[in-house]
Amino acid sequence: MPGAPWVAVRREGGVVQAGTVLDGRYRLLEPIGAGGFGQVWKAHDPKIDRLVAVKVLTADGSADSDRQVARFAREAAIAGGLSHPHIVTVHDFGSAVHDGRLYAYLVMQLLPGRPLSTVLEAGRLPLPKALYTAACVADALTAAHRAGLTHRDIKPSNIMVRSSGTATVVDFGITKGSDERHDITATGILIGTPAYMAPEALSGTFEPRSDLYSFRCVLFEMVTGQRPFTGTSWHLVHQHLNEPPAALRTLRPDAPGELERLVGQLLAKDPAQRPDSAEEVCERLAETGYRHFGDAPPSRGPDLASEVCLSRDEAADGAVIPLRCTTHKTCPACATREDDQAARACTTCQGEGRIIHEQRIHQVRIPAGIREGQRIRLRELGAPGQHGGAPGDLYVTVHIDDW
Repeated sequence: MPGAPWVAVRREGGVVQAGTVLDGRYRLLEPIGAGGFGQVWKAHDPKIDRLVAVKVLTADGSADSDRQVARFAREAAIAGGLSHPHIVTVHDFGSAVHDGRLYAYLVMQLLPGRPLSTVLEAGRLPLPKALYTAACVADALTAAHRAGLTHRDIKPSNIMVRSSGTATVVDFGITKGSDERHDITATGILIGTPAYMAPEALSGTFEPRSDLYSFRCVLFEMVTGQRPFTGTSWHLVHQHLNEPPAALRTLRPDAPGELERLVGQLLAKDPAQRPDSAEEVCERLAETGYRHFGDAPPSRGPDLASEVCLSRDEAADGAVIPLRCTTHKTCPACATREDDQAARACTTCQGEGRIIHEQRIHQVRIPAGIREGQRIRLRELGAPGQHGGAPGDLYVTVHIDDW
């Protein structure tokens, strides 16, 4: 809405308070974070009875409200089009009038854990966890880059981390795509965070390997407890352009040599001298972790699929239904039999070659207005992860019967 009187939300004693209901739907419960242009609230969505994170637009004093609203809309469009376990899920974007004032808001998945920036306040991470967290971020960047997107603001405060080290990338508000018509950032304005910006980004040139440079700065900080460069914004610009950082193992002597080499390549001033892709970086991190720390690296569990049948009334009005999920494992009684006929005669598995491993019943809330064949994604209700990795997702396909 160009020209609409978008209202700033004051950080303390602001016009949006706990208990405010946006758009007749999202009840704000408590503030959980704030950035230069937005305040994030834990909120409840009664329509599907779930907790969500709601980012409410605030003025930052440096850009007009229309540009901030456009950035919100862009974040909704970009992140909403990416489906990946290490990228935050965006549910909704809209505007709401409250007490005669107009607000823009963005509804996202409520993530467990803490921002990596908060975690790093306590110091550097154990090396296995640093490698795993970094691999999660590299995996997320792989998905974004395959979609033709450059994040442009990879930094600790844009990475949410669980106690296991599993990480999720957030804040796609200044993401750059291959279509220049959709680039809403302002010419002549420094886009990103100077402490983590690639040399070419400082002059306004971005490419996927610019994200890898920023990622390397974050990795360096996770491993050493220090940023590669410090100082004022202009000191940082000079260092990114002209100065080499300290060698990783001068600050963390127990770091593997191949990790130091990878970090050095990622921080090359020339993008052409950095690794070719985030996928390559992710693979090298996983291999380093496995080689030096014994256990296999944490891996996400596989996704599972199921189906559910609803009546037309349930599909129209919404419903909560029990959904039984069954996982299987190889039958131990016939797994080693070389005789196929004997395996088919197995009385333990009735010749199926597998037996029930686990059965779980989930109460699934079906939103009102769901359509035939539509799939619902239930995060982390899939198969369990291995070695501390996150569970997979459960995808439920809806069928509607004429009951």
